[in-house]
Amino acid sequence: MEIVLLLVAVVIGVAIYYNRKSKNFDVNNDGKVDTADIKAAVNNIVCGAKETADVNKDGKVDAADAKVVVEKAKTVAKKTTAKAKETIKKAPTRGRKPKAK
Repeated sequence: MEIVLLLVAVVIGVAIYYNRKSKNFDVNNDGKVDTADIKAAVNNIVCGAKETADVNKDGKVDAADAKVVVEKAKTVAKKTTAKAKETIKKAPTRGRKPKAK
């Protein structure tokens, strides 16, 4: 995760540096494009990632969040499997004899 954030910071930094004359990159709205804008942009991304990862909304990203995600994935997998089995049962045999169980 840290490598991804570092890469994002570098890309944002390069984009801001090469477009420093453009006011579109004044992320912190201080009237100039500088390293403070890079810090603000990276901070916005990190805060957004943490907020997204905090699935149980308890203010921290921890094992409890992972547990919620795993449980949700299990539920979705069970529902998908049941639906697939039902679809297979309803599928026409197209002249073939059904397999014996």
